[in-house]
Amino acid sequence: MSKNKYNTHVYFSLVGDNFSPDKVSSELAIEPTESWQTGDKGKYKKELAFSCWKLSTEKGKEYLDVDKLVNEIVYQLKDKIDIINGLKQKYRLDSVLQIVLDIDMNPDQPTPYLGHDLETIDFLFKTKTKTDVDIYRFDSRV
Repeated sequence: MSKNKYNTHVYFSLVGDNFSPDKVSSELAIEPTESWQTGDKGKYKKELAFSCWKLSTEKGKEYLDVDKLVNEIVYQLKDKIDIINGLKQKYRLDSVLQIVLDIDMNPDQPTPYLGHDLETIDFLFKTKTKTDVDIYRFDSRV
């Protein structure tokens, strides 16, 4: 199966009722992969009900070692814990580390694996970041 059919990726997001993603980008000195503000036109909704700043890995970049993707995101943010916490307090934001996994149901294919290292656990703890894992099944034989 070609790699680009996999949707596996990881992203860190800051979400809140109404804040400027541009201000977050400026304070973090990182350009987001995606961002929007409350009221913007949505892909699936006429109007988005919250603001979001998102830093994502490339979709389909890695299928098996999902922690490589987690580390890629954490590495970019680990020296910005105080800034993240300041932004969360200032704009009343929540932070989420989202892991999106594609699982190939083909028994001839390996399955992805995930296990956080201590640096990731420390980052998640210090920023009070929740994790969320979405798992999607597909069969490469079909």
